[in-house]
Amino acid sequence: IKKADVRYNSEWYKDKGTDFLMELTSKFTVARMLERDDFQKRLKEDRDISLLEILYPVLQGFDSLEVKADIELGGTDQKFNLLMGRKVQKRYGQPEQDILTVPLVEGTDGVKKMSKSLGNYIGISDGPTDMFGKVMSVSDGLMIKYFTLLTDVPRADIESLKKDRLNPSLAKTSPKE
Repeated sequence: IKKADVRYNSEWYKDKGTDFLMELTSKFTVARMLERDDFQKRLKEDRDISLLEILYPVLQGFDSLEVKADIELGGTDQKFNLLMGRKVQKRYGQPEQDILTVPLVEGTDGVKKMSKSLGNYIGISDGPTDMFGKVMSVSDGLMIKYFTLLTDVPRADIESLKKDRLNPSLAKTSPKE
């Protein structure tokens, strides 16, 4: 963490005006932005897409340019935004960053992505009792994914759990050592 450089995009946006926004957005087309899968789905369902939703990836991409990112990490739901960082960098003559996406984990509700704001998360700083209670509330169907993505349980042991169709509740309380 000592090597981390925490930056706030207010550093580069605070003095930007409309000329900046016009110049930046002139490098992208609405047609390309609307190719995004979730936008296509919403268009087919005749649901609105706000201008902010179209601008957000471009502005996030500009953040990548400003920090001269060489790699950016995000959830699979952020792939479009991460790739936009590459496009912004390319259009401004900067080397394109690599991106690394990680799978999303459903929260304790078993439906929506794990999120503090949705209240369906298991906090890394939760006490052992709270953490245990939250893990026990996770649906059995999600446990293989939790074991795979959130533990250091060896893959062979996880495969064995799947193969043997072990009761996930039992696996939650007594994983193989």
